[in-house]
Amino acid sequence: MTATPSYSIQHHTSPISEGPFDLDTAIDNIAHWLPTQGPIKDFIHHNTLHAVQHHPFHKGVAIAAKVFGARSYLPLADYQQLYRDGRIKDFAIDWAIAHSECSESGAQALRERLFIADDSVHYPPVSLANHGIRNRWLTHLEVDLNSLVHPIIFRLLANFLDQGISRWTLAKPGESFWQCVQRLAQNSFIPLYPFNEASVVGLLDLDPEEVILSCLEAIVGDEALYEQYLLELLLSHPGWAGMVRLIELDPKILLQRRQISLKEMFAVELMAELAVVQKKFAGRAIKISDLPNSGDFLLLSDYEEKITIPLRLKIWHEAMEFSLHAELLAALKPTEPAEADKSAPVAQAFFCIDDRECSLRRHLEETHTGIETFGAAGFFGIDFLYQGFDDAYPVAQCPNIISPKHLILESNLKPEAPKPKVNAELSNLHINRHSLLRSLLVTQFLGMAYAARMAWDVFRPGSQLLKIKKLSEVSDAHTHLHLLRETDEPTEDGQMLGFSFPEMADKIEGLLRNIGLTQNFAPLVVIVAHGSSSTNNPHFAAYDCGACSGKPGAPNARAFAWMANHANVRAILSERGIHIPDSTYFVPALHNTSRDEITYFDKHLYSQAAIDKLAVFQQAMQEALDKNALERCRWFELGPQALPKEALESNALERYRLFKTEPQSQARKEAHDHVIARATSIFEPRPELNHSNNLYSIVGRRSLTQDLFMDRRAFLHSYNPASDPEGVLIVKILSAIIPVCGGINLEYLFSRIDNSVYGAGTKLPHNVIGLLGVANGVEGDLRTGLPSQMIEVHEPARLLIVIEQTTPVLDKAFAKLGASLMEWLDNDWVRLVACHPDSRELSYYFSTGWEAVDFSEQTDIPSAAYSETITQGQKATIPVHQLRRAS
Repeated sequence: MTATPSYSIQHHTSPISEGPFDLDTAIDNIAHWLPTQGPIKDFIHHNTLHAVQHHPFHKGVAIAAKVFGARSYLPLADYQQLYRDGRIKDFAIDWAIAHSECSESGAQALRERLFIADDSVHYPPVSLANHGIRNRWLTHLEVDLNSLVHPIIFRLLANFLDQGISRWTLAKPGESFWQCVQRLAQNSFIPLYPFNEASVVGLLDLDPEEVILSCLEAIVGDEALYEQYLLELLLSHPGWAGMVRLIELDPKILLQRRQISLKEMFAVELMAELAVVQKKFAGRAIKISDLPNSGDFLLLSDYEEKITIPLRLKIWHEAMEFSLHAELLAALKPTEPAEADKSAPVAQAFFCIDDRECSLRRHLEETHTGIETFGAAGFFGIDFLYQGFDDAYPVAQCPNIISPKHLILESNLKPEAPKPKVNAELSNLHINRHSLLRSLLVTQFLGMAYAARMAWDVFRPGSQLLKIKKLSEVSDAHTHLHLLRETDEPTEDGQMLGFSFPEMADKIEGLLRNIGLTQNFAPLVVIVAHGSSSTNNPHFAAYDCGACSGKPGAPNARAFAWMANHANVRAILSERGIHIPDSTYFVPALHNTSRDEITYFDKHLYSQAAIDKLAVFQQAMQEALDKNALERCRWFELGPQALPKEALESNALERYRLFKTEPQSQARKEAHDHVIARATSIFEPRPELNHSNNLYSIVGRRSLTQDLFMDRRAFLHSYNPASDPEGVLIVKILSAIIPVCGGINLEYLFSRIDNSVYGAGTKLPHNVIGLLGVANGVEGDLRTGLPSQMIEVHEPARLLIVIEQTTPVLDKAFAKLGASLMEWLDNDWVRLVACHPDSRELSYYFSTGWEAVDFSEQTDIPSAAYSETITQGQKATIPVHQLRRAS
């Protein structure tokens, strides 16, 4: 899940600086085009096109295409095929045309043009990245600066910023990138090409700004083109440039701090370009501005005016989104009220809003009707820095937009045997420098043994991760979180060590009121965090909890349960009107989403009564996990499928009867074994499909969605509209929902639309570079966005946020939401619909006001008795179904 970066992104209304060239201003102007994807240890989903978010969606996408040289939509043939398959509806096309500002006379002609074949309309436009002034070195002079300069620059950056891959550190303490290059170029025994070339060696004695200006004068010439040339330089390797910019703004994102700036990177790269050009043309002065046909440049000053929004593709995309959104909205219409269940719940479970928990909640409720589930952001309202007992540094356990003010430390309750040093382990092999033959024999033997072991693991992967603790093994060690503050003295970094009891009560109260649970507590409340484990996956942080800044949410679940169980916290909550019975016990847990396993933490704190209560929940949860694994396997080519053939030929109720038989239980077990094997296989590029096909974010009571099958596509946040007449709670919820869920959705959308530009391409050639990111090979640019294996089945549609609340209350909330978040709504980067709590009337939000939408005539909503009957034989996304619960 996702949040925007911690520093603010500035939107520039002027695309190019006015007046004399100022380097610092130019860098600030062009840097906002860079990706904001940090080191892979902290993968945070975000809007890929944040640089144009201040524009309406379709205009912003068109501008980005003009800058980056990317596709803006799917191919026209893909939309037309979706129409033939029935996924794009006629009423959605009519809706899209009606909202396109097309005249009535032109609407019919436009509709007819939608079905004309065109294989090239989706091609990327002429762009700054691919057709700008820097590209003239290649097109006019046959000098490929990228292939000549990038390998040099990338090696220098990778070695300077390395976070642990290399045994030796290139950077000296306190040394900047420019100083490091100076040292290497001037003092190395072997010359550092091309900085030893006579044309640039004298520049090494200047400061970076002087170097940049000198190089720009030598290779560009016209000062009016300097800023554009620098931007195109960044666009030629946005991954490394974006990483440098992030480190410059916030050096703390690296564990081993480095001092580097875009200005220093520009200086080194422009020196290299000047040296290469001078060598190519034997010292002859050649400037971009002196080349013929200089008026043909694609200029930074006018590219916004030259954008074209392909109308047919825009209409098709809007129609596709409205068709998909309508599947949910039509299912929200009022239904006959079911007979109320008067019995109290036997257990309640809090889950993260993550879309992967959508199906697990559904299966858990189907398995045991006495279990209630709730959804909230996976940090459960408790933000802090967390340092485990064997962690080298603290990490933020909260959304990236929050700056935590508390530090929580973990200690081990059991004495741990000292870990032998690496040198000691090697010495046990009795290898020394005087035993060459023995060393050779041992090395060959160990090498063959480990090669055989690796080959075995490739073809027959086991469930145990070699030398790595699984998420499910964390609870084996008895540890303690130091949550209660014992002193008011802050740490050196200004954090408080732990929380006071009033602060704890504030956190617990905030979450309980947000999700609408302030009474009727069950005897057992399980706080289910989530994380994901896989063996060969550099993007592992993208699979964990985005609300915890790409970390597993176990510390937050443990903190919440400890606080909610404490008598002093409950006493404060009681004074505030929230009465938690003494018989209620909170249990922290973690759902491993790749393996579909669950871990229950802090068992040494359980009372006997809590253990007895937990047994029923554990049994239901295990069955739900098996069902969840089986549902996930329909997407995997080698995954086991659910029912035997004879069951597929039966009707829905007969199928459900068969679910209680041995064949179905065996299918679930095989599915569970399969997902565990995927997570531990070193050659598996798809341990899970993560957030693929995310589409909805629903904020409301569980009764709104409990009887719906949404195909694991919905972020579900609990909310009681009756307790929020002024919209105060919805402001807090939307402050997390919009950047987190919206960021996930848009990163998946754009990575799917153009995976070569906005995404990371296939995982197969990826190498981890310096523990910073991944690159193709060893000398490529850092790849940003998502790899193709994470988005290949994704339907690229914008997020639809549905809020169970009246429009007047939402208007009050929007007035308090802030301009940066309203930008998402007003410019249509996410869609929002209000669902009236009583009548379920639907209203679409536009920047111009609310527009009623009516799906009462949509009577063809598919239905099924149980969710397992829906997924049989399905290999594509499934429309929303209504569930008819069988007794």
